[in-house]
Amino acid sequence: MILNFGKILPSYNLSCFKCLLITVLSIALICAVFQNFSFSQSSPTTSNNTQNFQTLKTNNSENFVIPFTDTNNDRRNPVEYVFDEPKSTNWIISIFNNLSYYNNPDSKTIIKIQEKPPSEKFIELMLFGDQSKRFIVSVNTNETGYIRMYENSQNGWSTTDSPIIVSHAATPGLTVTNGQRIVLDRLGMEGFDVGSISVYGKDDSSNPDSTFDGSLRFQVLSGDYSQSTLYFMPLVMVAGVGGIVIFLLIWKKRR
Repeated sequence: MILNFGKILPSYNLSCFKCLLITVLSIALICAVFQNFSFSQSSPTTSNNTQNFQTLKTNNSENFVIPFTDTNNDRRNPVEYVFDEPKSTNWIISIFNNLSYYNNPDSKTIIKIQEKPPSEKFIELMLFGDQSKRFIVSVNTNETGYIRMYENSQNGWSTTDSPIIVSHAATPGLTVTNGQRIVLDRLGMEGFDVGSISVYGKDDSSNPDSTFDGSLRFQVLSGDYSQSTLYFMPLVMVAGVGGIVIFLLIWKKRR
């Protein structure tokens, strides 16, 4: 069913339109406050051995922010976030890339999602920040070694508010989205327990910086996702918008 809002909205008086606008803005404000709160806490007793991250933890979710200055580390000295306990089998990692890049072909961010040593398993995302927005997904396992699974050399990742999502479950395996669509689907990894996430932006310390502003935000859900409040946020948004549309339709019929 396609709704013609151009025909619906003109039939209302100004006060109804104001009520609609206030409702929509209220939902957006609640979500913005929730998002900011999720990343406003600081953990002085973090277990990470390299940085004190801005974090928030619940039973089934873990959120942290990496500032742009740390993303300019070189590959020999990446910034690393180590989880207190590995995220086993069922997990979803949403990556919000809010970094500002120098317009240089070598400007990039490398994200490695790794199992706990001595395992050699990792998932590597390469996000190039120049105009190409090149995007590469690779995996490394003990059995097969390093394999490039996906590459898009033009507009490969989304620069909007849509996150890049990496997820894993026991049966489907590994799935990766680029913020626009699924680019890697149901790849069997024979299990994957996330032990840490490391980030860097330069191949060598002598290279110029890749970024000059912004941050990387990570939202990690694991175990029973329904126990996390983050899990219900999309449902709340859909229900709110759907309720407004239904109200408009009913109001119009009565008038």
